[in-house]
Amino acid sequence: MTGLPRKLLFIMAVLSGLLMAASFALAGSTGKIKGVVTDKETGEPIPGASVLLMGTKQGAMTDPDGKYMITLVPPATYVLKVTSVSYSEMQVTDVEVKADLTTEINVKMSKAVTDLNKVIKVVADRDIINKYEVANQVTISRDAIKTMPVQNVDKLLQQTAGVVTTNQGEIIIRGGRVGEVAYIVDGVNIGDPLGGYGPTTLGLSLTSGSIQEINIIKDGFDPEYGNALSGIVQITTQTGSVDKTNMAVQYITDDFGNSKLNKYSNNYDYVSFTLSGPDPILRNKILPSLGLKFLEDKDITYFFYAEMTKSGTAYSYDKFTTPSTAMNYGTFNLLGLKIPDRQNNDYSLNGNILVKPLNNLKMIFSYKSSVNNYTVFDWQYRYTPNTAPVGETQWQSYALEVTHQLSKNMHYYLRASYYNRDVSYKPGDPNNPGRGLNPDQFLRYYQFERFDDRNGNGVYDPPEPLVNVFPDTTLYGRDFSGPAYTYGNSPFVNNAQSGYTYMTDFRFNNGASGGALEGEPYVDVNGNGHWDAGDYLYDTNGNGKFDSNRRDVIGTHDPEPYLDGDVNLGEPFTDVNNDGVYEVNIDQFVMSQDPTLNQDLDRNSRYTSPSEPWVSGIPFIDRNGNGVYDAPNQKYDPGEPFTDINGNGKYDYGGTNNFLNIGNYQTTTVWHHRRIQTYSLEARIFRQLGVHEIKAGAELEKDHLKKEDVRSLEQPYTGRNDNGAYAGIGELRDFYDYKPLSGALYIRDNLEYGSMIASLGFRYDFFIQTTGLDSVAANDDLGSGIIKGGRYKISPRIGFSYPISDKAKIHFNYGHFYQLPQYSFMFDRNTTSASASDVVGNYNLDFVKTIQYSFGVKYAMSQDYSIDMSGYFKDEFDKINSTNVRLGGGALVIQQYENRDYGRSRGFEIQVEKRGGRLINGEVNYTYAFAYGKQSQTRTTYFSDFYLSRESLSEKPLDNDVRHALKCGIQLVIPETMKPKLFGMRIPNGWTFSVQGSFETGRPFTPGTKYPNLEVPEGQDIDENSLRRPSVLNFDVRFEKYFKLASLDWRFILWVDNLLNNKNVQSVYSDTGRPDTGQNDGYNVTGGTDYDRNPQNWAYGRQIKFGLQMNL
Repeated sequence: MTGLPRKLLFIMAVLSGLLMAASFALAGSTGKIKGVVTDKETGEPIPGASVLLMGTKQGAMTDPDGKYMITLVPPATYVLKVTSVSYSEMQVTDVEVKADLTTEINVKMSKAVTDLNKVIKVVADRDIINKYEVANQVTISRDAIKTMPVQNVDKLLQQTAGVVTTNQGEIIIRGGRVGEVAYIVDGVNIGDPLGGYGPTTLGLSLTSGSIQEINIIKDGFDPEYGNALSGIVQITTQTGSVDKTNMAVQYITDDFGNSKLNKYSNNYDYVSFTLSGPDPILRNKILPSLGLKFLEDKDITYFFYAEMTKSGTAYSYDKFTTPSTAMNYGTFNLLGLKIPDRQNNDYSLNGNILVKPLNNLKMIFSYKSSVNNYTVFDWQYRYTPNTAPVGETQWQSYALEVTHQLSKNMHYYLRASYYNRDVSYKPGDPNNPGRGLNPDQFLRYYQFERFDDRNGNGVYDPPEPLVNVFPDTTLYGRDFSGPAYTYGNSPFVNNAQSGYTYMTDFRFNNGASGGALEGEPYVDVNGNGHWDAGDYLYDTNGNGKFDSNRRDVIGTHDPEPYLDGDVNLGEPFTDVNNDGVYEVNIDQFVMSQDPTLNQDLDRNSRYTSPSEPWVSGIPFIDRNGNGVYDAPNQKYDPGEPFTDINGNGKYDYGGTNNFLNIGNYQTTTVWHHRRIQTYSLEARIFRQLGVHEIKAGAELEKDHLKKEDVRSLEQPYTGRNDNGAYAGIGELRDFYDYKPLSGALYIRDNLEYGSMIASLGFRYDFFIQTTGLDSVAANDDLGSGIIKGGRYKISPRIGFSYPISDKAKIHFNYGHFYQLPQYSFMFDRNTTSASASDVVGNYNLDFVKTIQYSFGVKYAMSQDYSIDMSGYFKDEFDKINSTNVRLGGGALVIQQYENRDYGRSRGFEIQVEKRGGRLINGEVNYTYAFAYGKQSQTRTTYFSDFYLSRESLSEKPLDNDVRHALKCGIQLVIPETMKPKLFGMRIPNGWTFSVQGSFETGRPFTPGTKYPNLEVPEGQDIDENSLRRPSVLNFDVRFEKYFKLASLDWRFILWVDNLLNNKNVQSVYSDTGRPDTGQNDGYNVTGGTDYDRNPQNWAYGRQIKFGLQMNL
């Protein structure tokens, strides 16, 4: 720590000098237009020409060499107006600007031949080969997004070459692990620095166009981007227009109002509302009323967007439960209106106000908010969804951005933002649907009541009532609790609650001889001819009865109650006293040779009771209707009556590999809450100095991390004091409140040397550890050691782009990239009162590092078609994994996170793209890639120890290793101005059709020891990830028809996900390699159970949606 402040101050001083010399930065969410204005006939430059972006106040004048440059241009498509004395006005349409990129528009002006104001309009030449791009990046505009069959950012990314997704929807770019991609929305990093529970989606929808542009950078990203190893997803949202109010409402559903038509429905509804335009109130009403009139003639715009999505999801409990176990999700209160919730519920708001108090000064205040509450789909909760875990994720972002252009070649950008993320995860509360239980609402395990269900009927059977004639105090003066039945003429006492028979040292009934003497009087409730002690009751509150609200609800998979075997009725007799029990010398039993009178059916010259073994001739109740007496055998046999508790129409055998009992919870219950507050400041400086485009900046981030975590809520906690809530509860607990500090300084020079573009820069990242850890370390026994105060890293970034002709260029980049581990790997302590603990955090974890270099060639095959070929090499160092740590040289060994893993990725990508076509546009891309490493996860050593297996020391394919991937996105647009024909016949116009397709070869899995025909040399382990799952194929399509109604613009939308309804496998059982069965009997795979057929083993099925959009 001692050297860090001095080095930090030195670096900051150097960069500050550079900033002073170079001035302030280009906003990462804007682009630039530059070019040369010349005389069409002579080719001479035209100085002093005016170049203006129509609809804005942005523009520039050409210099003596005819050159111009317009900076700080938001991503969009513009019309460029060029005027000059004695020349006709030129308007260049379809000028597309992308974030962080330069658009080059060269204009050739014609001499004016008359005094008339003639306007010449031309379409901008599409710069299909952008020489300013030194990295491999994909930019998707608002217009392209609108027609795609995608709704969220993650689904859009899946179509990009080099991108794969996990079963949970997490994004991985070019190998690596999850969590290595940074999502930056309007300059704010939207993520969870703690990691852990909660969906990975951003809560930003794409269907209604709240997003202006998405830029996906897969390699060579600028030094301004940090804390990411694999890629950057930069999202720019819309702002309002200065001269037009726009409103749009969209509704999409998959409910066709009929159960037959809803075969492919997920109970999905989506609605969005957008309103934007020039400010109608603030400028003309509110500020003047306060005496503030300086903004009356200034530009003020607003943008507001709201959406709500409710869905049963592709894995909905509603598809698998029964009427008796159906899920109730509760309601959501929206301004006093109670809206029924579903399994997944999303609510989002997005708004901003743009103010330009001066022509060269722009300020944007933005607010974004998202709420997602959901019920976790876990297959073992199939028949008890009301107790399934529930979660809620909320986040809000406030940001103020200031951009000030000091001169034509210099401007600065400042941003101050606050980001808050709140995540909760709880066991479901069956009495409060859709909500969760807190730890103090759980009983401890020693408070649970249960009983031994001796007859398998599923209910507690108390001892049969008796008259306690004889004393229950017998041998050694023992006092039996509860009723003890005393057998007649017998030295035994049967205690009801113990379930055991005790021998005494004397006989009852005065030792009278003969079996005719009976024991104590009792009521034979079930008519079986003998006294029943009932079920043994674990009566924890001592009230003498079973309390269902105190039953054991942790991880029970009991079989359903059933009636075991046929009922032996015993021989008939005449029940003289009508008490239902045969009594010697009271009831009549006829033994006769006359079969019409005889009651001694087995001819043994005595009465045979129902409690004796059944013999042929004795009447019985044939429960399964097979005509044969089936004696009870303590197991369920098909045909026996049972209680269908879950209402699925068949008997459930129970067992650990089966569904949970109704009202039960999985073995480890989890209550979790965390809150992350991030305060960040950023400054960027931009200066154009001849051929040098210099950008430098600084950023500072303060995180406030608060975590509360309790697990195994039924267990008491007896470990060290953690000062957390719910004291004394939970087998594992973790509570902390920390405030680490991080930041960066960076500089980059984009140099134009002839036709070559070079991007040279470096980034300095630093991390300063939170205070207060020394006292924590002094009080725990988890081997904290000496705590480092901070870390710092310097990462070079180099990129080159060299046009070898006007139709082709080559590009190369090399860089070091660093990312802090998620903070939970540092701070988690997982204190425990059990002998085994979870993995413990390591305060001294360092940055994870990736070294990547890539190269590529892009060639324009025509004005519309291009081909891009690129290769990449990526090595990852100091990745996080758990390891054994021996404390103080003693015998105690714990699992702790360390920087100890390595991974590498190699790949080749090729993309053919068509853009600017009149009818059809799109792209097709192919990826050939390897993703290898020691481990795919961060806890592999922990699980290896748990399962007593050996840790892998060699590299192997990672879980996300997809060797071949082929993807396409095609859009067909038939404008309203066109009169199309098909086979000579007119067809409707004004519609679009788009398709997204993907094919991936199977991902790896590790076979189990029983896998058929698997040969493993003796003494060796099975190779990890040595086999492959089946390949996957998917197509999504979207159709839109435009029409006018009541002077409004409308769109009809038809949308189909997984058009072919392919059952794409995404998980298999290790012993079978199949998704539908885990049953392997002696290396022979057999049919699977209902529990084996987990729907999450397959990707989502077909879903058909339709909707309407209205634009004003």
